[in-house]
Amino acid sequence: MAGAGKAVVDVRFHRGGRGWPSNPYLFQGPGQVVLEADFVVLRGSSHRSFRFPRRAEHRLRKVDIVNARAEGEDVLFHAIEVDGSREVGFSAPDAATAQAIVAALPARWTPAFEVAYGEREAFHDRIDYWSPSTPVIWLLLAANVGIFALMWLQLHSSAAADLRTAIGRGSRADAIAHAVQLVKWGSNVGRLTLAGEWWRLVTAMFLHGSLLHLAFNMFALWQVGRLVERIFGSARFAALYLAAGVCGSVASVLWNPQVNSVGASGAVFGIIGGLLAFLRRKDSGVPPTVVADLRGSILPFLLFNLSAGFLYPHTDNAAHLGGLAGGWLAGHLLARSLHVPAHASR
Repeated sequence: MAGAGKAVVDVRFHRGGRGWPSNPYLFQGPGQVVLEADFVVLRGSSHRSFRFPRRAEHRLRKVDIVNARAEGEDVLFHAIEVDGSREVGFSAPDAATAQAIVAALPARWTPAFEVAYGEREAFHDRIDYWSPSTPVIWLLLAANVGIFALMWLQLHSSAAADLRTAIGRGSRADAIAHAVQLVKWGSNVGRLTLAGEWWRLVTAMFLHGSLLHLAFNMFALWQVGRLVERIFGSARFAALYLAAGVCGSVASVLWNPQVNSVGASGAVFGIIGGLLAFLRRKDSGVPPTVVADLRGSILPFLLFNLSAGFLYPHTDNAAHLGGLAGGWLAGHLLARSLHVPAHASR
């Protein structure tokens, strides 16, 4: 809908999150953007904790808008205000509408933003060139989830019911039956691993003690692993994952051979270690802006989970630290340059 000297576009606001444009006004859901000659008006529902949403609008001067760009259906720009610059984002109905909105905004970019944006675009172009897909992540997710499902079916079979009956009834009997099953499927138990069953260092990486354990590890693997696979390449990423997981298993069994250790967390910490090692290389092809972005997001996650591992019982922090160290070393050995050959970049 358009009026004299202005255009009104229906858009959708988001509260932020990975992959979603955010806005500083707490708008969420359907809204409108009004494009006037000298102003941009944002209308939406402002969500507040424990209260009903409130309709509100914010009027921004066009002269205060910089760094406007479209990323698919999303529109993003910075609004210069008294207390600094804020990024504003929302989703248009389609990519063409997003481009039209950006065309109606000032075309001025700040020098610092132009450099940072160019470096991020160059980084994405490089990983698109070297590794456009992530097949190993899908295989690892399928293997971990599939094995957990098979174990669950076996644990609830008639034979397992007979075992629990022989042990006794109650949650303790269920826990014992599950522990016995983990050992049979290849958990990392010191008395067996150190006695020559070294294959348990690998099989334990694909076993999980509970649905929550599996969900947390697979979520972390999905969040971090996709980028790391594209940076290293699928074959190198698979080698990094296995090497880090084995290092985590070795650290676990040496630190406490009495623990019935399972889980992919050592390997997940290892791919984080591998990524940090990659970022230290001068010829990595990862621009400085992206290095700062990745370190700023990875280090808090790493420190939080390591700290939580020391505070909460039943957490195998030896596997975490062993995987992290193994991934760091493997990352240095397996790293490649992301620079695109000159003939391919033309």
